[in-house]
Amino acid sequence: MKFYSQIITKRKALLGFILAGCMTSTQAADRPKDYVTICKVGQTCTVSSATNVAFGASDKFVYKVLNGTFSCTVAAFGSDPIPSKANKECSIPKSGSGAVSSPISSSSAASSSVASGKLLSQTGNPVADWFSKSKTKWGKDKADIVLSYQQSNGGWPKNLDYNSVSKGSGGSASGTFDNNATVTEIVYLAEIYKSGKNTKYRDAVRKAANFMLSAQYSSGGWPQFYPLKGGYADHVTFNDNAMGHLLTVLDSAVNKKTPFDTDVFSDSDRTKFKTAVTKGVQYILKSQWKQNGKLTVWCAQHGATDYKPKAARAYELESLSGSESAGLIAFLMTQPQTTEIQTAVKAGLSWFNSPNTYLDGYTYDSAQAKTNPIVKKSGSRMWYRFYDLNTNKGFFSDRDGSKFYDITKMSEERRTGYSWGGAYGEKILSYAKSVGY
Repeated sequence: MKFYSQIITKRKALLGFILAGCMTSTQAADRPKDYVTICKVGQTCTVSSATNVAFGASDKFVYKVLNGTFSCTVAAFGSDPIPSKANKECSIPKSGSGAVSSPISSSSAASSSVASGKLLSQTGNPVADWFSKSKTKWGKDKADIVLSYQQSNGGWPKNLDYNSVSKGSGGSASGTFDNNATVTEIVYLAEIYKSGKNTKYRDAVRKAANFMLSAQYSSGGWPQFYPLKGGYADHVTFNDNAMGHLLTVLDSAVNKKTPFDTDVFSDSDRTKFKTAVTKGVQYILKSQWKQNGKLTVWCAQHGATDYKPKAARAYELESLSGSESAGLIAFLMTQPQTTEIQTAVKAGLSWFNSPNTYLDGYTYDSAQAKTNPIVKKSGSRMWYRFYDLNTNKGFFSDRDGSKFYDITKMSEERRTGYSWGGAYGEKILSYAKSVGY
């Protein structure tokens, strides 16, 4: 009996070993066979050459050939292979191409731009909406007219209505980012190139990108014009969303967002763009104004090297800007949400949410500027264009530099000739709420 008992015990042990082995071999894996995980869902990682990346978990994956920096998200891969599981991974073949940095450390040189951090949905982000609309800003039949106004340095002049002007002849004047010049043309022409593959448009896009890189200060900011023209235009320009939109373009190129998902740029180009975006983000973070040590928002222009708020035209005094600050927050929300960026965004949103910065129950109606454009409107909120740097008190100013707190006291010429208020915070606050801020 003892002999048979030993045999039964050994058979049970053997059977247990076999079953364990079967369970191990059939256990669902979070990466395909012979693949290695490079980052987790929501993180950002990089492959140095075209690589077949797997996304998913529990033996369910979707694949996509990627190159450069990308986000490990459903949006990046186009579908969710296993919606029931939140924790997914991005992985690549162990012996496949693509040297990997994954996930990118927050202590790297690119910490604020490409560091590991949650990527937000861009649905409803004002800068993402602007970028999307720029692709088709003008009809395809206007492409050659747009191209004809590109300066020899790669930039464009501002305030051109390509629907009404005839062909231009280029020129050698300074290009500008003011009033969305250059940044809109580069997106539009990249879309034209993608749809038709005519290399003259590709070459124009490349020339414009080189212009943008050349114009960047070593501190990370951009002037209004390049080559520099002197005066206030040489300050780092947030005004009219110049720098925010410029960075949105470069960041979209880094991440191969359409229309930059063609051969319009090389891996080497994207590396340069990524460096520029990193420096740009750092400039924005360093220039965010503090009141008694507390982060708030930004001025419309800041010093290229001292990061401090600067005046522009006589009626554009050193101040906090209700308009431009909303655009900067929107751009920061396109980036991986590192601790540093989250701190800046939360501070900016808090400033916009404060009853001390908006007029509740009012709207800005430019049609009534001859008398008083600040009018009562139930359910509306109005933010000022300019605020005192230390008190958050909204003000207006005239061509002689004089400051007013009552808009009816300033000259009619300036009251009717400038936008002094608006619903600046509404879109960014709504978007922020939709993504969990």
